[in-house]
Amino acid sequence: MTKVTPKQIFKKGFIIISGLAFFWFSAYSVIEMMTKPATPPVNSSQGENLSPESSLLKEAKGYELVLEKEPNNRFALEKLVEIQLQLKNLSAALPLMEKLVEIEPQNTKYQEVLNIIKQGLAQQNSPTPPVNNSPNPPVNNEGK
Repeated sequence: MTKVTPKQIFKKGFIIISGLAFFWFSAYSVIEMMTKPATPPVNSSQGENLSPESSLLKEAKGYELVLEKEPNNRFALEKLVEIQLQLKNLSAALPLMEKLVEIEPQNTKYQEVLNIIKQGLAQQNSPTPPVNNSPNPPVNNEGK
């Protein structure tokens, strides 16, 4: 019969203890996962429910900060124009778009958007006659 050395006993004991530790931590994790419900993820805005308009305004503030440091940043100007148009704020979008056209005058897209903004402002500023939406047409009593 072969003689068992202390080194072999140590190896077998280490393997058994390692296996038991692996089993214990695995079983503990599974049991904990089943008994404790997962917490819902926290909203990135620290739990605030922002309306679409307020989130656009918050985003616009960020781009305005970029423009303070880099006044000719095309990306920030484009995004700020886009946000102002989404907010239907043509008067705020106009100077930004004019600056984009000034920075890149050969860009026809910028010039088209600038013209559309100017047309929209002209329509907002021109008085429109009241529209008669009554279901009954006006009665003409002159022939009676």
